[in-house]
Amino acid sequence: MEAKINEQALDEKLEALEKARAWSPRAISKLETFIRSADDFALFRVNPLRFAADRNIAEPEAIDLFLHAAKAGLFHMTWNLMCPSCGSPVNSFAELKALHASYYCGVCDLHSTAALDDYIQVAFTIAPLVRDIIFHHPDRLSIEDYAYKYHYHRGARLPDGTEMSALVASVQRYGSYLEPGETKNVELDLPAGILVCYEFTTDSVGRIILSGEPPQVATARLSFRGNQLEAAPGQLAPGRITFTLTSHAAKRAVVMLFLMPPNAQSPGVEFDPFLTGKRLLNIQTFRDLFRSETIQSGDGLSVKDLTVLFTDLKGSTSLYDRIGDLNAFALVRQHFDRLGAVITQHSGAVVKTIGDAVMATFINPTDGVQAALLILKEIEQLNRSLGNQDVILKIGIHKGALIAVTLNDRLDYFGQTVNIASRVQGLADAEEIYVTNSIYDYAGVPDLLKEYQVAASEAQLKGIERGMRVYKIAYHPA
Repeated sequence: MEAKINEQALDEKLEALEKARAWSPRAISKLETFIRSADDFALFRVNPLRFAADRNIAEPEAIDLFLHAAKAGLFHMTWNLMCPSCGSPVNSFAELKALHASYYCGVCDLHSTAALDDYIQVAFTIAPLVRDIIFHHPDRLSIEDYAYKYHYHRGARLPDGTEMSALVASVQRYGSYLEPGETKNVELDLPAGILVCYEFTTDSVGRIILSGEPPQVATARLSFRGNQLEAAPGQLAPGRITFTLTSHAAKRAVVMLFLMPPNAQSPGVEFDPFLTGKRLLNIQTFRDLFRSETIQSGDGLSVKDLTVLFTDLKGSTSLYDRIGDLNAFALVRQHFDRLGAVITQHSGAVVKTIGDAVMATFINPTDGVQAALLILKEIEQLNRSLGNQDVILKIGIHKGALIAVTLNDRLDYFGQTVNIASRVQGLADAEEIYVTNSIYDYAGVPDLLKEYQVAASEAQLKGIERGMRVYKIAYHPA
């Protein structure tokens, strides 16, 4: 069937995308070809990392491409909470502020809390205004397409490579839509096991234990009401069973019956690489384009591991006194611009500026350390171009767990990792970088520092009970 494309909307939005920034050759044309020729399923929950690999585009540029495309209205961005046991998106949210970390997967009977690092996936679906696809209309899907394409994540696999959706399909015994007030009877011959009765739209589940000596002819009742599913009786002998399915819900139910082997356990699920919430929050383009995206959860969203870098100007008060407020402010702005460019170049993001200081984050310590070294080089060049030594920088880096929160209407981070990074920066003097052992011991960092003078010491940081091993890196050894 020919794709339903709104040519005017597509042209307008591609033009806006072309103007957004400089792109590598053919990046825009590759995206346009994808929009025009890909099948409907390929344009649903697009993984930008897979798009990059398939089309020979660098991952950072592919992510930027989809972020700008979402801003232009070509795609809609969604945040998906992935079940670590079965790989299905338990919840999907159009905005970060609607995302909450605690969730329940009815199929797996699993209560869990997701961290931004692992099971929060960001994906992109073509906008209906640009191209209408069947997945914009889940009520029109076949029961199988609803379950195994609309519901399950196609990048979830067993350790042997089998798609998780294929495994779930292999244990399906019945599937049907059920309209409000509708009753259906279905007869199934079932061996021993656990019959999982699942309703997809409400994530409601019921279980019937099948055990004992077959054969048996029996009846069972499955009733759907709101987000409740009642299965009675809760245990039957294997054999021929007639199920009466009745919906008391206000909207159409999506019902499937799965027969799990006795004592079945999840074989474990692996995900193809995808854009995590942690990585997205650490991309400057996202922070610049989607400033209104905030976290509304009262407890914030956890991040298991992130590298935090603080910089500060030494002697900034005397600088303002010496050259005047306007000149000093202009100089500080130049220094901010150079720092921002270096941080972005090394896959980091500026979280905020605090007076003359900068807080930035990186996915791994090597990027943070490389950025710190280049920052000092950039500031040295800035001073040389100005013919003075007015900008004197000091830097501290630490990594660990923290909480992503909203403070002052912007995305920020909170926790002891942030406090330690700030305190470590306070140890540094002019043109020095201080790092904790969590940074220095990270693979690859010692090699980055082999040409610099590094001195280890024990530090008692203010507000931190335990002493910490820190390393001073002198950019210009005495």
